[in-house]
Amino acid sequence: MTPPKDFGFQWHITDRCAGGCKHCYQAAFDGASELPIDALTRIADCIMTELADTRVGVNVTGGEPLLYQRGGVFELMSRLSAFDNLDELNIITSTYGLDQSVIDRLKSIPKLTSVKVSLESHDPSVNDGIRGSGRFDMVTRNIRALAASGLPVVVMATLSQRNYESVEGLCRLSADMGAAGIILERYVPLGRGAVLADSVLTAREWRDIAAAVIRVANIDAAADDLLPYRAFRIDMPDGTLGDGCEASGAFCNLGPSSMALMPDGTVYPCRRVPTAVGRLPDDGMARILSILDGYSSAPQQCFNFDF
Repeated sequence: MTPPKDFGFQWHITDRCAGGCKHCYQAAFDGASELPIDALTRIADCIMTELADTRVGVNVTGGEPLLYQRGGVFELMSRLSAFDNLDELNIITSTYGLDQSVIDRLKSIPKLTSVKVSLESHDPSVNDGIRGSGRFDMVTRNIRALAASGLPVVVMATLSQRNYESVEGLCRLSADMGAAGIILERYVPLGRGAVLADSVLTAREWRDIAAAVIRVANIDAAADDLLPYRAFRIDMPDGTLGDGCEASGAFCNLGPSSMALMPDGTVYPCRRVPTAVGRLPDDGMARILSILDGYSSAPQQCFNFDF
């Protein structure tokens, strides 16, 4: 098949994580399945070379990517930055272990687009009830430090019945901390998080979230108009909400323009559709794309929100 003009994926380079988030998609939290950095760079070369005529966006994540082998995440991102077809490069992190030396290394990555940071609520008790005791103070402190350093920060929230009423407050807190934007996704019961299946959002609660997005972004629309979207993003280019921001929505993007890449090189159509379709670099991108293409016409009851 003809390679897509644009291709984006989340690269889960490790399962290692010091958190204990109750909604986590993972079931393991160690380094048993991760590959050494030389194997990751070979996979990076495979993807970027075989998609030479495609604009590629990469979200490097985990687990917690900052816990990957001896700072190897920085080597990987530097390698990706060497390719002309890299259109966007982000790291998704809980900021666990972040200090000034990590900030300096992030600033040294040539094509780093943003640092995406997980935060679930403006209310410390709600956030820490999901992500663990003390996480609110750690993350908000680190977001302010990242923003003060000049790195673009995008706050990411996974919404369930436990925190969906926090949308407006979290948006305002994000602006106050100097974040460049916020992404609002929906909780899906997988991995450890499957035990919270009764916390999945109802249609009425998703409508309430859409209404909150309309209010904070000052969108000329009705909440019902936004219901088909599966996630929202609010960008704050001048650091403010209201008329100064830009809002967008995402649909499910299953198909040949995205994938989820797991620590051992296994490819899923989406992190929320954990069905292996191949393994990199052995299978090559042409074969992976041909299999992913079959998912674009399949009946979809899934959620994939990679911005």
